[in-house]
Amino acid sequence: MPSQPIQQSDYRIRKLIGTLGLALPVLLPLSEGMLLSSMSHYYYQPLSSLIFIIILASFGLFLLSYKGYKIDSKTEKISDDLLTNIGGVSALILVFVPTYCLESNSPVIEQICASGEYPLLGHIDLFKNTVHLIFAGIFIFTMGWISKYKFTRGEHTRNNKIYKYCGNIVWIAIALLLVLVSISFFEEDFQITPYDVFLLETLAVVPFGISWFVKGEAMEDIKRMFRKDTSKA
Repeated sequence: MPSQPIQQSDYRIRKLIGTLGLALPVLLPLSEGMLLSSMSHYYYQPLSSLIFIIILASFGLFLLSYKGYKIDSKTEKISDDLLTNIGGVSALILVFVPTYCLESNSPVIEQICASGEYPLLGHIDLFKNTVHLIFAGIFIFTMGWISKYKFTRGEHTRNNKIYKYCGNIVWIAIALLLVLVSISFFEEDFQITPYDVFLLETLAVVPFGISWFVKGEAMEDIKRMFRKDTSKA
């Protein structure tokens, strides 16, 4: 696909999404000083719930604002705009339909579950939890698609390998999650260890954060900043 001009605001959005993707799996455990079984369970702790909501809502709004490249009708069926809208809506649904207050691997959260005093929009509803899981999968899958197939069409083709590797890693992480969940569903004796889901979520979120960060030309900005500092010295 030939190179296309892109709005300067889209570069800023790319950098912001990339930064949020890299920050999410770090800030959540640091904010509470503990690992939970998934990122979504941090919704049930005071400080981490703010971080979770702010970052996921920001993902949603930034993705809805992002336009990207115009669709090439000869080679593409889905536009950048449609994919990011799907991802953005999915991220916002994760905020308004959180995971259920169970299986968090945290005694504090288990006490909340037992008391029935769920914070914000918390719940123990299996249907809502299924909705949350479905849209979490759609969100991550969409980010992998964008990295692997959309980011590889731009002006800086030297980074195409990075985008493809990141997209592949995102999809591998999703596949491993599906395998673990499927085995645990059909095999009663099989148990997912406490932090498997969190680690695989991190494996998915960090690569898509890297791809957006690089696509936003953040590395070029950092290089320019160091060149200025060197010239001043």
